[in-house]
Amino acid sequence: MLPNKFNVLLVVAILATVAPKAAEAQDPIGVRAQGLAGAFVGVADDASAVYWNPSGLATGAFVSFVLDYGKRSLGPDGGAQSPDRANRQTGGILAFSTPPLGFAYYRIASFGAGPRESVVVGVPGREEVRRSVHAITTSTVGVALLQSVGDYLVVGATLKFISGSVASGISGAFRAHEALEDAEALSGSGGTTGDVDVSAMSAIGHVRLGVVARNLTTPAFSSEVAGSEAVELQRQVRIGGGWGSGWPGISSVIIAVDADVMNRATPDGDRRDLAAGAEAWWLNQRLGIRAGARRSTVGAARSVVATGVSAAVKQGIYLEGHVARGQREERSWSVGARFTF
Repeated sequence: MLPNKFNVLLVVAILATVAPKAAEAQDPIGVRAQGLAGAFVGVADDASAVYWNPSGLATGAFVSFVLDYGKRSLGPDGGAQSPDRANRQTGGILAFSTPPLGFAYYRIASFGAGPRESVVVGVPGREEVRRSVHAITTSTVGVALLQSVGDYLVVGATLKFISGSVASGISGAFRAHEALEDAEALSGSGGTTGDVDVSAMSAIGHVRLGVVARNLTTPAFSSEVAGSEAVELQRQVRIGGGWGSGWPGISSVIIAVDADVMNRATPDGDRRDLAAGAEAWWLNQRLGIRAGARRSTVGAARSVVATGVSAAVKQGIYLEGHVARGQREERSWSVGARFTF
């Protein structure tokens, strides 16, 4: 076995490469939004708008309650020949809105496992495998406030209180998906801070146009581990448009398009997504089906297709879910419940 001091140096060197300066920017929140492949900034008509576009609450349901949880994975599914790294995100939200106010608590966690690093030990020809692993978790309490500007424009802001945790470590797992289990078990450190998202929504007849800017103060969280760098929540700007057959009011058909204005750092490289989706309702708003697709306009396309469903337990109370699949072994799912009237 190598002397302890060499093991320590190895651990520090690996950890220095795993803690990113910027958190992996994704949107694992909102069952309906995920079923539309993320084309939701111009729709944002339920309580998840506290995250997606707080200004959308003004043109949405009078009362809305959302509870959902989802998971996104990128990388190997366990096969020995799969890419030698993996990432996983989980996200859940509990939100309530009754304009001009919205309240939400959401938690987003990102876990990553880096490539195998061979470590020579004792007997010649014998090796140990080690991987760098990391975990980034943010828990956010948000309050959305709205203000009308004339007849067709609403501006809004979500004031946020964020608790963040960052952790890094070493896993001896041979396969990347097994190392993710070690990443999820990490205990981290960080801190708490405030932040704000701002948005606008214009609604004219059947058309809505929205824009949202998130993480305006780019809050950062630091780990106590030697060699780690601070994790920063990236600023994001996204625009979106939507058409609804029944807007203003309840629509049986919704078509939406979204686009990132800025690049976003993700586990498989920078992305600037363009997303489009459609939602249709039948049986007197008791059954909703949606589908969407997105792709990056920078770098490789990394296309993703998604579909989702909403089923009414009774009028205004829905059980919902979505699944998505994409290139580079990206896959996600979410389930939730929504109450609206």
